[in-house]
Amino acid sequence: MPFRRRAALALLLTAAGGPAALPAAEVLLAHPYANLARSTAAVTAAAPGFVRGETLEYEIYWGVINVGRSFLRIEEAVDIASRPAWHIISEAKSSSFLNTFYKVDDRNESWMDAGNLNSYGYYRKLSEGKYFINEWAVFDLPGKKFFGERMNRKREVSRFEGPLDHAVNDMLSAVFRVRTMKLEPDSRFEMEVNTKKNWRITIKTGKVEKIETPYGKRKCIQVEPMAGEESLFVAKAGHRMLVWVTQDELKLPMVLKAEIFIGSVTARLVRRVVK
Repeated sequence: MPFRRRAALALLLTAAGGPAALPAAEVLLAHPYANLARSTAAVTAAAPGFVRGETLEYEIYWGVINVGRSFLRIEEAVDIASRPAWHIISEAKSSSFLNTFYKVDDRNESWMDAGNLNSYGYYRKLSEGKYFINEWAVFDLPGKKFFGERMNRKREVSRFEGPLDHAVNDMLSAVFRVRTMKLEPDSRFEMEVNTKKNWRITIKTGKVEKIETPYGKRKCIQVEPMAGEESLFVAKAGHRMLVWVTQDELKLPMVLKAEIFIGSVTARLVRRVVK
C-alpha cells in the first residue's frame, strides 16, 4: 500500500492502538510509567465528561466498507512526581476484510497531568501491514529535557533525547486537551507538542453543523489540525484531516475524516460508555 494511503488510513485507525501479533520471543519496549500505582488523590475532571472510565468507540469506513474499529479511553489516574495524571489509551484493530491485505493492530498511551493538562510522556506501538514501530518518551520539564527509546521493524533499539524548556503535549493528550477548550467558529489557536522534537501545531475551526452517527445527532464544530507531522489527527502531504466535535459540554469527537489519494476514510462515533 502506498505511503500516503497507509498514513491516512492508519491516522484514523490509531486516532480514535492492542498489541501486535508478534512471535512469542519478541519483547516490546516498556515505558517507565507502565506500572505506576493508581492515584488515591481526589481528581477533579478537566471538563464535564472528562472522567475516569470513559470509553469512546468508533467504526471506521473506507467508502462504504467497514475497515476497523477504534477506542479512546481514560483508564485511570496515577501519581507522577506527587501529582495525579490521567492515563489515556487509544487502541485500534482492522476488520477481517482489511486483515487479508493490510492488518492494523495499534496501541497509543499518554500520561496527562490532571491539573495543568500537560503531558508527562507517551507510548506507541504501531503494527500496520509491514510497518512496525515501538516507541516511548518521557517529558522531564524540571530536568529541561525529553528522552526515550525507539524500536524499528528489525527490532533494533535506539535512544533519543533533546532539550525541553516549556510544557508540551503529545498528540494523544492534545486530543483530550482540545476537549476542554471553548471552540468558536472560524478561529485559530496553537498548541506546543513533542513527537521526538518540539514543534507547534496550529488548529483551525470552521463552521457549526449538525452531524449524525450511530451515537446520535449532535450540533458539531469542524476542527482541522494544520500540520505535516506523522501523528494522530494530522494531515499528510497536502491531504486534509477534519474532525467534528460536539458543541455540548462533552466536546465529543463525533466524526473524523482523512483525505487519501483515492477518496477518504471516515471514523464515526458509535457509543460512549463510562464505567
